[in-house]
Formats: sequence, structure tokens, C-alpha cells
Amino acid sequence: MKLFTTTAIGLALCAAAGTAYAGGLDRATYSPTILFKDGRYVELSFASTSPEITASSFVLGPLPGTQDPAQTFTTAQMGYKMDINDKVALAFTLNNNPFGVDINYADFVGLPFQSLTANLSAKALTAMGKYQINDRVSAYGGLKYQTVSGTADLTAVGAANLAISSDSAVSFIVGAAYEIPDIALRVSATYESAAKFTPDVLLADLGFANTGPGEINTPDAFLLEFQSGIAPNTLLFGSIRHAKWGDAPVLLSAVPFGSAEVSDFSNSTTYSIGVGRKFSEKFSGSLSLTHAPSDCTDVSLLAPTCNNNTLSVGGKYSVGNGVDISGGVSFRKYSTATSTAASGSVVFSGNTLTTVGMKISKSF
Repeated sequence: MKLFTTTAIGLALCAAAGTAYAGGLDRATYSPTILFKDGRYVELSFASTSPEITASSFVLGPLPGTQDPAQTFTTAQMGYKMDINDKVALAFTLNNNPFGVDINYADFVGLPFQSLTANLSAKALTAMGKYQINDRVSAYGGLKYQTVSGTADLTAVGAANLAISSDSAVSFIVGAAYEIPDIALRVSATYESAAKFTPDVLLADLGFANTGPGEINTPDAFLLEFQSGIAPNTLLFGSIRHAKWGDAPVLLSAVPFGSAEVSDFSNSTTYSIGVGRKFSEKFSGSLSLTHAPSDCTDVSLLAPTCNNNTLSVGGKYSVGNGVDISGGVSFRKYSTATSTAASGSVVFSGNTLTTVGMKISKSF
């Protein structure tokens, strides 16, 4: 008997839509899941992420009150998939926030990094194609076109008010999958190449004088995803994602900043495991756990977190006529992290992140 398939618990992605600080600048990472939807399919998802990053002490002693430099942000994604024939499928996704920064240390009165703020936003358009080699094996690939822009006050590291001009880059995605439809088994392996942006760095205090190109990088990333029916109407699913953020720095322009690196990222590996259950013809639910181990001794002030565990809960209601409404919430707990920079060492403790998301989809 054919068991419960992912079309019945696509809500798992919605519940974990906010991946901020999972590694480097990650916010919403790529998954090829949409390519495996049946027939023609369209989706729209939205998530709001609220980080609570508390700086509890500075190298000179305890900090007064609550210092929270992280800002709430949202992510939204549209996706469309269609079959060209029984062998070829195409999918397109548009994401408003695949990676970014919203950090503000203005409340750190009297401390050297008080004037450190950064807002970096991105958009991504991904076009993918899948070829069904046989009933069990498929291959897929495509291109991701991304744009990035932002502003910053980096007086703390020797660079006053800056504007980061818009710049674009293209990366590629390739992968393959193995399926056994009768037991809802699918294992997919995906590689996403690095991207390099070289936006102009403009000095706002000097009439937006152009100091030349800086450098913003996104990493090579490897994603392994699996799912399998383990009982009627019950699905086990999980993933492992490794992103080489240690090779993806953020650099200022060569003149006058000497290509100074304003990030201090490490490679990240994220593990996720979960279970989905179809309770009725109308309602399904999912529960998943995510673990992302990392070094907590020297984190970046742009992403001052480390070593986290996440619990995600989601549900999906089938309205009828191919329309599904999904919703979910994720709660993440971080370990205590220390940032060491020229401005001094800061300890961040009691750090959490909460994401609430929803998705509406329709199959034709």
C-alpha cells in the first residue's frame, strides 16, 4: 500500500522557515522539494522571525540592563512547478530574504562597538529543472540569481556611515534523488555553488563618495534530505546541511579600508530529524528537531550566536480543490557565545529565536 507522502506534510518547511543564524548569514536555505510535487503546483509562504540576542557582559564587566542588538525580520517565498512531460519538470522560486543582516548595537552606550549597525538584504530567483531517468532515479539542476544591497555604520571598525550598492551574482545548483514511491522513500543530494558579490561601498558622510568595490560571499553548500514511510499515514524525514561559511567573508573596499574583513564566520553543519502524521483526510501534523553545533569562543558581531537546538511544530489543513493551508512555529535555543574583536570581547547569553510561518498552496 502506498504510504503517506510529502505532499501531505509540506508544512515541515513552513515550520522551520526562519533559519537565521543557522550559519553565517543564512535565513532561508534552498531545498529541491518543490520539484517533487505532483502535477502543476503553486505556493506562497511567509514567516516572521524574532531573535532575542542578549549581551550579558563586556570585557570590562557586566553590561547594564538588557542589550539586544538583533532585529526582527521576515521572509517570503513564491514557488511554481509544472510538468513538461512525464520525464521533465520545471520549478521557479522567488525568495525575498535568502540571507541577510539586521543588527544594531546603538543601545550599547559608552562601549566601543556602540556605533556598529548593519542592514543587509537580498533577493533570490531560482530556476530548476528535473529529469526523471526512471521510476526511481532523477537528476536536477538550475541557476540561482541573487541581488544584495545594504547600509552600515562601522565606525567601531574604522568605517563611518556606509551604503552598499546593489550587486548581483549567479550560482548553480545540481543534485540527484532516489525514490521508492510505494513506501514514500526519497533520498536527495544537492550541491549549491558559492556566489561572490562585489558591490560599491559608498561613504554616506561624504556625499556617497564611491570607495570602490567591497566583497560579500555566500558559501558552497551541500544538502542531504531523506524521507520514508514508517507506518501507514506516518512519515519520517530529516536532513543534513553543510555550508562552508568559513570561506565566505564580508570585506570592505581596498581603499581606504584595506579590504578589512568585518565578519568572522565558521563552517556550519545542521542536522534535522522529524516525523509527520496524517490524522484525517483534512488534517496533518509534523514535529521536528534540529541541531547545529558550532564553536562558541569567537563568533561574529554580525551573527553573535552559536551551537543551537530547534523544536518545530506544524500543521496542515486541506481545504479542498487542491488547496492546502499550512502553519508552524519554531523555537530555537542558543548556547552562550563570545565575540572577540578589536573593540573588545562581548558575551551573549540566554539567546533564543522564534519563527512563526504560514503557507498556502494549490495543486492543479
